[in-house]
Amino acid sequence: MRPFSDPMENPGQGRSPYLSACLAAFAAGLVVGLGMVAHLGGQFVAGLVILASLSFVLSLLQRVAENTRKRVTAGESSYRAFFDHAIEGIFRTTPQGRYLAVNQALADIYGYPTPEALIVGLTDISGQLYVDATRRDEFRALMQANDVVMHFVSEIHHRSGRRIWISENARAVRDWSGELLCYEGTVEDVTEKFEQERALRAALRQAEIANKMKAAFLAAMSHELKTPLNAVLGFSEIIRDELLGPVGHASYRDYAGDIHRSGARLLSVINDVLDVSKLEGGLVTIDARPESILDVAESALALARTVTQDQRGIEIDVPADMPPLLVDPRRLAQALGNLLSNALKFTPVSGTVRFAARPQPNGGLHLVVEDTGIGMAEETVAAALEPFRQLDGRLSRRFEGTGLGLSIAKALAELHGGTLTLRSALGKGTTVIIALPAGRVGVRSAKVA
Repeated sequence: MRPFSDPMENPGQGRSPYLSACLAAFAAGLVVGLGMVAHLGGQFVAGLVILASLSFVLSLLQRVAENTRKRVTAGESSYRAFFDHAIEGIFRTTPQGRYLAVNQALADIYGYPTPEALIVGLTDISGQLYVDATRRDEFRALMQANDVVMHFVSEIHHRSGRRIWISENARAVRDWSGELLCYEGTVEDVTEKFEQERALRAALRQAEIANKMKAAFLAAMSHELKTPLNAVLGFSEIIRDELLGPVGHASYRDYAGDIHRSGARLLSVINDVLDVSKLEGGLVTIDARPESILDVAESALALARTVTQDQRGIEIDVPADMPPLLVDPRRLAQALGNLLSNALKFTPVSGTVRFAARPQPNGGLHLVVEDTGIGMAEETVAAALEPFRQLDGRLSRRFEGTGLGLSIAKALAELHGGTLTLRSALGKGTTVIIALPAGRVGVRSAKVA
């Protein structure tokens, strides 16, 4: 059962528009009836009808006004609650730089106890708030141009005296004629985020500097490392080949051969480490000139056989009308040599190693090294392209090497504007493709009929 309410206590709430209409109609009918009894005439009756109609309309307008007042009051209360309890700072300022309204969150960001204290204490945004006073002029210029400002990051003075970073989002408020009334928007304290980003940038700069210093150090040390090693290689070769006469005992010659092979392997490791350091430090450039792909392939094969001591035959498939390449022949041969040495190392004697040059429809060229060796799992392909990654990390691993060959080949391919891709499957071999762009390939000669 609905509780009883006195209509006089809550005027406008106890009566519906329909009740008001009935009461007005009843009153009008009563007056009309009295007028007819008193023979007051038709004009009097018409006036009373108009008066009753006006009373009915006024009653409806009163009801509409009451409902509108309730909605407006509820909306203002909701907005005020949102304004006061928002997490981000909210403001409204004059174009000249004086705060008209702020919430508690903004007062907290700026270091003031209350919004009122902020409005009283901070009367000149340009001179008192921004560390760089010209930031307010930049803010106003953006507003003038766009009527909106997004992610406007500035350093400001906190009330405590320290400096913090804020990000502002705001819009211009204009009247019906387009005249600027004020700015309103939000403020976020981004000091922690800004400091983290700044620290990250500084760390990256330091890492780049350290990387370049490391590359420069290793490059400078290459002479110190290679000079004694070259002496070891040279003298062991003289003893092994008995260039100055018989050594007197066959074992000495064998030992000299072992020393020479170990020294050559150590020199190869040193060269790979130096190359990786130079490539990472951006110290390697290419000296491009026209060169036959067959000459490059022969140089690469010689490098691979020196490293692996494997003299088996390799299939070479190069079109007879292949034009010269505009490449650095030494660096491209180094990249291909690394790929061929891997193919020889991981392919049994009964398998096949093949090199092919395949012109592409877009004018580019694919240099392909494929083998029928042991292959690798698909999930290890990405790791194989990273420097210093050995897929078999055991000290007793079957295949020796530093794990630098593929990463060096990839970097050298990219220096030529190309790419290196690798496809492999366990037990089915590996295919590596260096894709050179059309700019690295000369014009093919026309075939003569």
